[in-house]
Amino acid sequence: MIPKGFQRGVRWLGTHKWIWALALALLLVGLVWWGWHVVSATIGIRQAFALVSSTLRDFAAAMGPWGPLLIILALAAHSVFIIFPMEIPTLAAFGLYGPVGGLIVVWVGSMVTASISYMLGRVIGPPVLKRWAEQPRVQAITRAVGDLNPLALILLRWISFIPYDVLNMIFGACQVPVFRFAWTTAVGVLVTNIVTALLYRTALHAHWGELLLMVALVFVLGWGLYWWSNRTHLRSLNTRDDMDL
Repeated sequence: MIPKGFQRGVRWLGTHKWIWALALALLLVGLVWWGWHVVSATIGIRQAFALVSSTLRDFAAAMGPWGPLLIILALAAHSVFIIFPMEIPTLAAFGLYGPVGGLIVVWVGSMVTASISYMLGRVIGPPVLKRWAEQPRVQAITRAVGDLNPLALILLRWISFIPYDVLNMIFGACQVPVFRFAWTTAVGVLVTNIVTALLYRTALHAHWGELLLMVALVFVLGWGLYWWSNRTHLRSLNTRDDMDL
């Protein structure tokens, strides 16, 4: 005879399948913490990053003209294995191809990564959100994210504490239009990569004038996006008012 308490527990697990996802997430966090602890206790985190980055750079250099493809694939791996830092292939690209060539490779890889994680969000997100579809707050949040204006989508790219792939998956799950997602991601990622490339060049050659110029350009670009977004938003409001009349 199987105890009734055990049967109730099995039935409860069958009707609460989210518990398996939670258990898997906790297991993943535990493995990441364990790996981080082992690496920090042996060779050190900084040394491990440098070792993996230099190894990837050596492999890419040995592949000749196919080297950029390897780095792009390494960046794309971040869309599935989120714990794999994008900084490793980014540093390898800048170290191997310089600020300009590395910028192109990293931008292409970042766009591939964003596209993969966005499509994962569009496929996986709606079935998950459907479970809470009757809750007005969830509906409001989903609608608000899906209707974000381009400036908000770009600015969210520059908030460092929001993981890159998680943000892409959220945009996909909330049904942000594909074209709007694509071009705002292209602009937001390009600005971030330009800043990274100039910081890399400044760290190597101490060209502080270029750094100040970069800050000024980013400020002008941000102001231009803000002005354009406000103008577009006001135009849409006026169009909506005319339709109501």
